[in-house]
Amino acid sequence: MKTTHAFAAALSIVASACSMSRASAPPGPASATAAAITEADLRQRLFLIADDSMMGRESGSAGNYKTADYVAAEFKRLGLEPAGENGSYFQTVPLWTAAIDKRSRLEAGGVALKLGSDFVPNSLGAVPRSLDGVQAIYGGLITDTTRWITPAQAAGKLVVLDLPAGTPRRGLNIGARWRQAAAIALVTLDAIGPETIATLSEGRPVADTARNPNLVPSIWISRRAAVTLLGGDPPSLSLGATGPALRGWFDIARTPVKFPARNVVAILRGSDPKLRGQYVSLSAHNDHVGFDHSPVDHDSLRAFDRVIRPMGADSPGRTPTAAEWTRIRALLDSLRRMHVPRLDSIRNGADDDGSGTVALLEIAEAMARSNTRPRRSILFVNHMGEESGLLGSAWFTDHPTVPIDSIVGEIDQDMTGRGLPDDFPLEGKIAATPTYLEVIGAKRLSREFGDSLEAANAREPLPFTFDYRFDAPGHPLQYYCRADHYNYARYGIPAVALSRGEHLDYHQVTDEAQYIDYPDLARVTKMVYAAAMVIANMEHRPKLDAPKPTDPHVQCRQ
Repeated sequence: MKTTHAFAAALSIVASACSMSRASAPPGPASATAAAITEADLRQRLFLIADDSMMGRESGSAGNYKTADYVAAEFKRLGLEPAGENGSYFQTVPLWTAAIDKRSRLEAGGVALKLGSDFVPNSLGAVPRSLDGVQAIYGGLITDTTRWITPAQAAGKLVVLDLPAGTPRRGLNIGARWRQAAAIALVTLDAIGPETIATLSEGRPVADTARNPNLVPSIWISRRAAVTLLGGDPPSLSLGATGPALRGWFDIARTPVKFPARNVVAILRGSDPKLRGQYVSLSAHNDHVGFDHSPVDHDSLRAFDRVIRPMGADSPGRTPTAAEWTRIRALLDSLRRMHVPRLDSIRNGADDDGSGTVALLEIAEAMARSNTRPRRSILFVNHMGEESGLLGSAWFTDHPTVPIDSIVGEIDQDMTGRGLPDDFPLEGKIAATPTYLEVIGAKRLSREFGDSLEAANAREPLPFTFDYRFDAPGHPLQYYCRADHYNYARYGIPAVALSRGEHLDYHQVTDEAQYIDYPDLARVTKMVYAAAMVIANMEHRPKLDAPKPTDPHVQCRQ
């Protein structure tokens, strides 16, 4: 991958001579784990599945395939019933890799723009698009819809929209206004993290090969590219200003994944003959976002993100001020006293969602080894494809291996391994505490379900403080629609997503097992165990306070 202009400078503060890469030998055999949920077992399991040899566990990769094998082997060792396809623990999900076609090109007035640093196609569902003979037109400032150009002005042109620094890209729906445009170019590439560009360049999993011929494709462009396309910097231009004729073509192509992508599904059968046909589902996802082909210095990136991107990939990129550069260099100097330069290219996904996966295994072991079985059955689902748009949970709930209406509740754990004082999950502003826990969706369908979670938590030795602020309707970060629990909720199943929040290592090569808060990960895991037992032992299934959705395939609304 190529770093954007704002990030390239950050990574250049390390001497170019650094050449010591981190060990990537495969993990050794695991030692025996205890029946109880322990910090030691969580740590052992997580160092295994977040090892460099797993290469970031992207769905459809060898590392993700090995991880699913490991989870299934543990379910089998614990004596859980296979609940996948054909008597196995696996449910295979159709998957392809969507990656920018390297032949994509764009030039204006004879000046060629560079793929990756000047322009990046980002519309996965669009058909290939030619820009030969098209003109770029300045459409306006994306935050001021009252002064956008008209659909007639945009017809047949590449509409360039300017994004002020810090403008969130999530939730933008601009294609509907300019359906007759050739394409839309957003001046935001300089602020996009290298991990996002790498995902598009190297490829990300998608659920099908379908294209939408009516979708207006979009590209991200740098400010330098905007000047080339329009003949001037957008803020200095009048609305509707046009540039020279373009030549170009771009696409995001599909190829089959190299390894089958699989959900891993198992059942701990309940003890009550009348209730064992009902299930409490516990889930986490086994995938992450793979690796880059251009390594960066691990400690330089971590120092930079500590100051500039406290929520990792969800923090907008920007160029540091002089004072911030001083802080970054001071942090790097302290890290240099502990480590020599370390090149890193693997986004290990220790917290996201290695933490939830190992918690799932620890809960399975504790329940399987307990003398007391829950009355209802426990359905363990380790989803693939969360990072690619909740693909695994969508496939499982659309093609359930148990009757979908037999699932009475669902608890999803995703990124439950952090929460240290130097983590800042609340939009990068407020430090985490030992009791911090984000709770999404718990009471949207069933207050009784949410109250049961709160009651189970209250009985823990050090209860968590449930933070519901990211569950608020319309919240811009869209957490309700970004976690696997949603695909259960869309079928009328009370469902909750639990997380200890984002942090500077979110979707970075620095999300490693060494940075996990194992004591508090164990506390979350024990609380989920207790909550699952409460719901599994209720006399009745949690009562719904909201109507069951009539169409599970409508677009999610935060």
